[in-house]
Amino acid sequence: MNSDLSPKALLEEKSLLEIYKKSRRIPFNSFNFWSTIIVVVMVAIQYCLLDISITEKLKMVREFSVIAVGITTTVLGFLLAGFTIFATISQPDMLVAMSQHREQKSGLSFLKYNFFIFMRVFIYYMAYAVFCVFTLIFAIKGGVIHYLVNISPISHEIIEWLLGFSYVALYGGMYFLLMQLKSFIYNVYHSVMTAIRWKASS
Repeated sequence: MNSDLSPKALLEEKSLLEIYKKSRRIPFNSFNFWSTIIVVVMVAIQYCLLDISITEKLKMVREFSVIAVGITTTVLGFLLAGFTIFATISQPDMLVAMSQHREQKSGLSFLKYNFFIFMRVFIYYMAYAVFCVFTLIFAIKGGVIHYLVNISPISHEIIEWLLGFSYVALYGGMYFLLMQLKSFIYNVYHSVMTAIRWKASS
């Protein structure tokens, strides 16, 4: 059995980026993946069918960014609470045992497999919140992006593409986060049941 209990193995990941790279070994829930693809395609089609001016589209994107930042940061607080519950009720001896067994598909120990699932959701929410903040900062008339785009001879087309990308990313991304939240809730439940089962059998 390969254990992750050595100091080198436990502290091998030095940043959230390294954690995310390793967490990508863990496969997505197929329903979450395909339903997100369908929603993203539908949102993209909807944007193409919108019969409103660029100014109205920009206003729509900015207003949704404000709403999304509030939702994302609030939910992130609840997620941290859920993770705290998992970390608190987990028995130390159970975590040690988990570190000594490997999950076959990812090659990760069950210790890191479980923790990476939680951390990956945190990373998605943080990345989405940062995108929303950047949209609010730079998607303004006279801002850096506005200035750079206006230099181009095809500025109108670039603005349309940027707005389209932002629209799809914001609305499709919100659905993706909801699917991650669904899985997160189940993982908290499953972790609690596993801890209870471990306590009962020890």
